[in-house]
Amino acid sequence: MHKKGLEGKFWSGEKDHSDVCIPFSLLKDEKLDITHFFGAYDLKYKSLTDYFFSGVLPVDRCKIWLGKLDQFLFNRKGLIRSERIDTLKLILEKTIENRNFKLNEITLATMLHTQKWVFHPDKERQLSYGKLLLESLVESGELIKERFEYKLSAKALNTISDYEDEFRKHNQNLAQSKSMKWLTIVLIVVAIVQTTVAYITSK
Repeated sequence: MHKKGLEGKFWSGEKDHSDVCIPFSLLKDEKLDITHFFGAYDLKYKSLTDYFFSGVLPVDRCKIWLGKLDQFLFNRKGLIRSERIDTLKLILEKTIENRNFKLNEITLATMLHTQKWVFHPDKERQLSYGKLLLESLVESGELIKERFEYKLSAKALNTISDYEDEFRKHNQNLAQSKSMKWLTIVLIVVAIVQTTVAYITSK
């Protein structure tokens, strides 16, 4: 881009020709698509104004650098492995949104970690674990395998329901245990107070 207009190769649809220059006056009514190849990124703009404020000014490049910093910090952390029941709940939510939802180990990794997992040094181990996890859910009947993808089975709802019932009972038992502990402490304190009062009054 220079003061006269835009200069570049003219593309006829089959091959490019010699350099041409299109004056800015001819661009007013034309649809403009600008692609700036910045490293591995394709930055796309729909107008010269958009290109100036986001492309010429380093707005998009700053976003990329911030993204790389975020990826660097993400890579320093280990990828958290999802447990069976958490995976089932995640797949259930997706299936409620889309009855035809299917996934594989790559989809599962993206659901858990967004696309940042692709650049993580531990990504191959994460994929291997995801594959084993999905296969184990097929073996126990919560998932159905269709070629290279997996989908939720009706049994998964019973598994999740049973787990939540057990979890609720566990919490209730913990609450009762805590209540009994505090009740015991209160009774001990009352017994000490009564014993002290009886001792004082007996003198």
